Amino acid sequence: MNLVEMALADLAGAETFPLDAILTLRQKWALAREPLLASLNACASGVDRTPENAETVFFALHLLAEKREKEAFPPLVSMALEGDQLYEIIGDATTETLPQIFLSLYDGDLEKLKGLIAAPGADPWARVAALEAYSYLAASGEIPLDDARKYFAELFETLQPRSADPVWFGWQNCIALLGFADLEPLVVRAFRQGLVDKQVLAFEDFQVDLFANRAAPDRRALCEERGLKPIDDALEALAVFDADEDEDDEPSTPAANPNRNVGRNDPCPCGSGKKYKKCCLETE
Repeated sequence: MNLVEMALADLAGAETFPLDAILTLRQKWALAREPLLASLNACASGVDRTPENAETVFFALHLLAEKREKEAFPPLVSMALEGDQLYEIIGDATTETLPQIFLSLYDGDLEKLKGLIAAPGADPWARVAALEAYSYLAASGEIPLDDARKYFAELFETLQPRSADPVWFGWQNCIALLGFADLEPLVVRAFRQGLVDKQVLAFEDFQVDLFANRAAPDRRALCEERGLKPIDDALEALAVFDADEDEDDEPSTPAANPNRNVGRNDPCPCGSGKKYKKCCLETE
Protein backbone atom coordinates (compact mmCIF):
# COMPACT_ATOMS: atom_id res chain seq x y z
CA MET A 1 0.00 0.00 0.00
CA ASN A 2 1.52 3.34 -1.08
CA LEU A 3 1.19 6.66 0.74
CA VAL A 4 -1.87 7.80 -1.24
CA GLU A 5 -3.68 4.54 -0.62
CA MET A 6 -2.87 4.80 3.08
CA ALA A 7 -4.16 8.39 3.17
CA LEU A 8 -7.39 7.41 1.42
CA ALA A 9 -7.89 4.60 3.93
CA ASP A 10 -7.38 7.11 6.74
CA LEU A 11 -10.10 9.36 5.30
CA ALA A 12 -12.56 6.48 5.09
CA GLY A 13 -11.94 5.40 8.67
CA ALA A 14 -11.28 8.78 10.26
CA GLU A 15 -12.01 8.83 13.99
CA THR A 16 -10.18 12.11 14.50
CA PHE A 17 -9.36 14.92 12.10
CA PRO A 18 -7.18 13.25 9.40
CA LEU A 19 -4.60 16.02 9.08
CA ASP A 20 -1.73 13.82 7.91
CA ALA A 21 -3.92 12.16 5.28
CA ILE A 22 -5.07 15.50 3.90
CA LEU A 23 -1.51 16.83 3.74
CA THR A 24 -0.38 13.69 1.92
CA LEU A 25 -3.18 13.90 -0.65
CA ARG A 26 -2.43 17.57 -1.31
CA GLN A 27 1.25 16.86 -1.82
CA LYS A 28 0.59 13.92 -4.13
CA TRP A 29 -2.36 15.39 -5.98
CA ALA A 30 -1.45 13.85 -9.33
CA LEU A 31 -2.05 10.44 -7.76
CA ALA A 32 -4.86 11.45 -5.39
CA ARG A 33 -7.11 13.24 -7.88
CA GLU A 34 -8.57 10.25 -9.70
CA PRO A 35 -9.45 8.11 -6.66
CA LEU A 36 -11.08 11.09 -4.95
CA LEU A 37 -13.16 11.84 -8.03
CA ALA A 38 -14.00 8.14 -8.27
CA SER A 39 -15.28 8.15 -4.68
CA LEU A 40 -17.44 11.19 -5.42
CA ASN A 41 -18.86 9.69 -8.62
CA ALA A 42 -19.56 6.37 -6.91
CA CYS A 43 -21.48 8.21 -4.22
CA ALA A 44 -23.38 10.40 -6.68
CA SER A 45 -24.40 7.42 -8.82
CA GLY A 46 -25.50 5.39 -5.82
CA VAL A 47 -22.90 2.69 -6.42
CA ASP A 48 -21.21 3.29 -3.05
CA ARG A 49 -22.97 5.24 -0.33
CA THR A 50 -21.46 3.40 2.57
CA PRO A 51 -20.52 5.48 5.64
CA GLU A 52 -16.86 4.94 4.76
CA ASN A 53 -17.24 6.39 1.27
CA ALA A 54 -19.40 9.23 2.58
CA GLU A 55 -16.57 10.08 4.97
CA THR A 56 -14.13 10.11 2.07
CA VAL A 57 -16.44 12.28 -0.04
CA PHE A 58 -16.80 14.84 2.75
CA PHE A 59 -13.06 15.50 2.76
CA ALA A 60 -12.67 14.91 -0.97
CA LEU A 61 -15.05 17.74 -1.83
CA HIS A 62 -12.97 20.24 0.11
CA LEU A 63 -9.74 19.02 -1.50
CA LEU A 64 -11.29 19.01 -4.96
CA ALA A 65 -12.55 22.53 -4.29
CA GLU A 66 -9.07 23.73 -3.32
CA LYS A 67 -7.71 22.29 -6.55
CA ARG A 68 -10.57 23.74 -8.67
CA GLU A 69 -11.45 20.34 -10.12
CA LYS A 70 -14.45 21.27 -12.28
CA GLU A 71 -15.28 17.63 -13.01
CA ALA A 72 -16.64 17.41 -9.48
CA PHE A 73 -19.40 19.96 -10.11
CA PRO A 74 -21.93 17.72 -11.97
CA PRO A 75 -21.87 14.84 -9.46
CA LEU A 76 -22.13 17.28 -6.55
CA VAL A 77 -25.21 18.92 -8.10
CA SER A 78 -26.63 15.47 -8.82
CA MET A 79 -26.42 14.55 -5.13
CA ALA A 80 -27.90 17.90 -4.10
CA LEU A 81 -30.94 17.24 -6.29
CA GLU A 82 -31.75 14.12 -4.25
CA GLY A 83 -33.25 15.92 -1.28
CA ASP A 84 -31.75 14.92 2.07
CA GLN A 85 -29.21 12.59 0.47
CA LEU A 86 -26.54 15.29 0.34
CA TYR A 87 -26.99 16.05 4.04
CA GLU A 88 -26.64 12.36 4.86
CA ILE A 89 -23.27 12.43 3.10
CA ILE A 90 -21.67 15.75 4.09
CA GLY A 91 -23.67 16.75 7.16
CA ASP A 92 -23.34 20.35 8.31
CA ALA A 93 -21.12 21.18 5.37
CA THR A 94 -24.43 21.91 3.64
CA THR A 95 -24.72 25.05 5.78
CA GLU A 96 -21.05 25.75 6.48
CA THR A 97 -18.90 25.31 3.38
CA LEU A 98 -21.17 24.26 0.50
CA PRO A 99 -21.43 27.76 -1.04
CA GLN A 100 -17.64 27.95 -1.18
CA ILE A 101 -17.43 24.43 -2.60
CA PHE A 102 -19.93 25.33 -5.34
CA LEU A 103 -17.91 28.42 -6.24
CA SER A 104 -14.67 26.46 -6.37
CA LEU A 105 -16.05 23.63 -8.50
CA TYR A 106 -18.38 25.68 -10.73
CA ASP A 107 -17.74 24.61 -14.31
CA GLY A 108 -19.47 27.49 -16.07
CA ASP A 109 -22.77 25.65 -16.53
CA LEU A 110 -25.07 28.38 -15.24
CA GLU A 111 -28.20 26.48 -16.23
CA LYS A 112 -27.17 23.57 -14.02
CA LEU A 113 -26.70 25.95 -11.09
CA LYS A 114 -30.05 27.62 -11.76
CA GLY A 115 -31.67 24.21 -12.16
CA LEU A 116 -30.64 23.32 -8.61
CA ILE A 117 -32.02 26.62 -7.30
CA ALA A 118 -35.33 25.94 -9.03
CA ALA A 119 -35.70 22.31 -7.89
CA PRO A 120 -38.19 22.10 -4.98
CA GLY A 121 -37.18 18.52 -4.22
CA ALA A 122 -33.49 19.32 -3.83
CA ASP A 123 -31.68 19.69 -0.52
CA PRO A 124 -33.02 23.05 0.77
CA TRP A 125 -29.68 24.30 2.03
CA ALA A 126 -27.99 23.25 -1.20
CA ARG A 127 -30.46 25.52 -2.98
CA VAL A 128 -29.48 28.34 -0.62
CA ALA A 129 -25.81 27.61 -1.29
CA ALA A 130 -26.46 27.70 -5.03
CA LEU A 131 -28.19 31.08 -4.66
CA GLU A 132 -25.20 32.39 -2.74
CA ALA A 133 -22.81 31.07 -5.38
CA TYR A 134 -24.90 32.76 -8.08
CA SER A 135 -24.73 36.01 -6.10
CA TYR A 136 -20.96 35.83 -5.85
CA LEU A 137 -20.73 35.30 -9.61
CA ALA A 138 -22.84 38.43 -10.07
CA ALA A 139 -20.83 40.41 -7.51
CA SER A 140 -17.60 39.46 -9.25
CA GLY A 141 -18.90 40.41 -12.71
CA GLU A 142 -19.17 36.93 -14.20
CA ILE A 143 -22.92 37.43 -14.39
CA PRO A 144 -24.09 40.96 -15.35
CA LEU A 145 -25.81 42.66 -12.42
CA ASP A 146 -28.81 43.55 -14.58
CA ASP A 147 -29.24 39.87 -15.45
CA ALA A 148 -29.00 38.94 -11.79
CA ARG A 149 -31.56 41.60 -10.82
CA LYS A 150 -34.00 40.28 -13.42
CA TYR A 151 -33.37 36.69 -12.32
CA PHE A 152 -34.10 37.40 -8.64
CA ALA A 153 -37.29 39.25 -9.63
CA GLU A 154 -38.39 36.25 -11.71
CA LEU A 155 -37.67 33.90 -8.83
CA PHE A 156 -40.32 35.65 -6.76
CA GLU A 157 -42.90 34.40 -9.25
CA THR A 158 -41.46 30.94 -9.92
CA LEU A 159 -39.64 29.74 -6.81
CA GLN A 160 -41.17 26.77 -5.00
CA PRO A 161 -42.50 25.95 -2.48
CA ARG A 162 -44.92 28.82 -1.96
CA SER A 163 -44.55 28.49 1.81
CA ALA A 164 -41.86 29.18 4.39
CA ASP A 165 -38.68 27.42 3.30
CA PRO A 166 -34.92 28.02 3.62
CA VAL A 167 -34.73 28.85 -0.10
CA TRP A 168 -36.74 32.04 0.56
CA PHE A 169 -34.36 32.98 3.35
CA GLY A 170 -31.53 32.59 0.85
CA TRP A 171 -33.41 34.57 -1.80
CA GLN A 172 -33.94 37.64 0.36
CA ASN A 173 -30.43 37.40 1.77
CA CYS A 174 -28.90 37.47 -1.71
CA ILE A 175 -31.04 40.44 -2.73
CA ALA A 176 -29.71 42.31 0.30
CA LEU A 177 -26.17 41.16 -0.39
CA LEU A 178 -26.28 42.49 -3.94
CA GLY A 179 -27.91 45.74 -2.83
CA PHE A 180 -30.95 45.39 -5.09
CA ALA A 181 -33.05 48.11 -3.43
CA ASP A 182 -35.52 48.13 -6.33
CA LEU A 183 -36.50 44.57 -5.41
CA GLU A 184 -37.43 45.52 -1.84
CA PRO A 185 -41.19 45.58 -2.67
CA LEU A 186 -40.95 41.93 -3.70
CA VAL A 187 -39.27 41.09 -0.41
CA VAL A 188 -42.08 42.92 1.40
CA ARG A 189 -44.57 40.71 -0.40
CA ALA A 190 -42.58 37.58 0.42
CA PHE A 191 -42.68 38.43 4.13
CA ARG A 192 -46.40 39.23 4.00
CA GLN A 193 -47.12 35.92 2.27
CA GLY A 194 -45.20 34.03 4.94
CA LEU A 195 -42.53 32.80 2.52
CA VAL A 196 -39.76 33.99 4.85
CA ASP A 197 -40.11 32.59 8.36
CA LYS A 198 -40.46 35.61 10.65
CA GLN A 199 -39.27 33.53 13.61
CA VAL A 200 -35.93 33.22 11.83
CA LEU A 201 -35.68 36.70 10.31
CA ALA A 202 -37.63 39.94 10.62
CA PHE A 203 -38.19 42.25 7.66
CA GLU A 204 -36.35 44.98 9.56
CA ASP A 205 -33.27 42.76 9.54
CA PHE A 206 -33.45 42.58 5.76
CA GLN A 207 -33.69 46.36 5.57
CA VAL A 208 -30.65 46.81 7.79
CA ASP A 209 -28.63 44.40 5.63
CA LEU A 210 -29.80 46.02 2.40
CA PHE A 211 -28.94 49.53 3.60
CA ALA A 212 -25.48 48.47 4.78
CA ASN A 213 -24.69 46.51 1.63
CA ARG A 214 -25.79 49.25 -0.76
CA ALA A 215 -23.03 51.44 0.64
CA ALA A 216 -20.32 48.86 -0.08
CA PRO A 217 -18.00 50.08 -2.86
CA ASP A 218 -16.95 46.55 -3.90
CA ARG A 219 -19.59 43.84 -3.82
CA ARG A 220 -17.10 41.03 -4.44
CA ALA A 221 -15.01 42.22 -1.51
CA LEU A 222 -18.17 42.37 0.60
CA CYS A 223 -18.94 38.73 -0.25
CA GLU A 224 -15.42 37.67 0.60
CA GLU A 225 -15.46 39.56 3.89
CA ARG A 226 -18.48 37.45 4.80
CA GLY A 227 -16.74 34.21 3.87
CA LEU A 228 -18.48 33.77 0.53
CA LYS A 229 -15.56 32.98 -1.75
CA PRO A 230 -13.84 30.01 -3.41
CA ILE A 231 -11.79 27.69 -1.23
CA ASP A 232 -8.06 28.35 -1.51
CA ASP A 233 -7.06 26.19 1.46
CA ALA A 234 -8.99 23.01 2.25
CA LEU A 235 -7.56 22.83 5.76
CA GLU A 236 -8.70 26.36 6.49
CA ALA A 237 -12.18 25.55 5.19
CA LEU A 238 -12.31 22.33 7.22
CA ALA A 239 -11.14 24.04 10.41
CA VAL A 240 -14.72 24.79 11.43
CA PHE A 241 -15.42 21.08 11.69
CA ASP A 242 -12.14 20.28 13.44
CA ALA A 243 -12.84 23.05 15.96
CA ASP A 244 -16.34 21.71 16.59
CA GLU A 245 -15.08 18.31 17.69
CA ASP A 246 -15.87 17.29 21.28
CA GLU A 247 -12.99 16.68 23.65
CA ASP A 248 -13.76 12.95 23.68
CA ASP A 249 -12.61 12.62 20.05
CA GLU A 250 -15.95 12.42 18.27
CA PRO A 251 -15.68 11.75 14.51
CA SER A 252 -14.62 14.83 12.57
CA THR A 253 -17.49 14.71 10.06
CA PRO A 254 -20.27 16.94 11.45
CA ALA A 255 -23.05 15.21 13.32
CA ALA A 256 -26.65 15.31 12.20
CA ASN A 257 -28.42 18.50 13.21
CA PRO A 258 -31.90 17.90 14.71
CA ASN A 259 -32.97 21.41 13.64
CA ARG A 260 -32.53 20.40 10.02
CA ASN A 261 -33.89 23.60 8.48
CA VAL A 262 -31.90 26.03 10.62
CA GLY A 263 -28.37 26.86 9.49
CA ARG A 264 -25.63 27.34 12.08
CA ASN A 265 -25.15 30.95 11.04
CA ASP A 266 -28.87 31.81 10.88
CA PRO A 267 -30.69 33.76 13.61
CA CYS A 268 -31.69 31.35 16.39
CA PRO A 269 -35.40 30.37 16.19
CA CYS A 270 -35.79 31.04 19.93
CA GLY A 271 -35.73 34.78 19.20
CA SER A 272 -32.67 35.63 21.26
CA GLY A 273 -31.11 37.61 18.41
CA LYS A 274 -27.98 35.44 18.53
CA LYS A 275 -26.78 33.10 15.82
CA TYR A 276 -28.12 29.56 16.17
CA LYS A 277 -24.62 28.12 16.70
CA LYS A 278 -24.04 30.57 19.56
CA CYS A 279 -27.39 29.89 21.21
CA CYS A 280 -29.65 26.82 21.20
CA LEU A 281 -27.23 24.68 19.15
CA GLU A 282 -24.84 24.72 22.11
CA THR A 283 -27.49 23.18 24.36
CA GLU A 284 -28.43 20.28 22.09
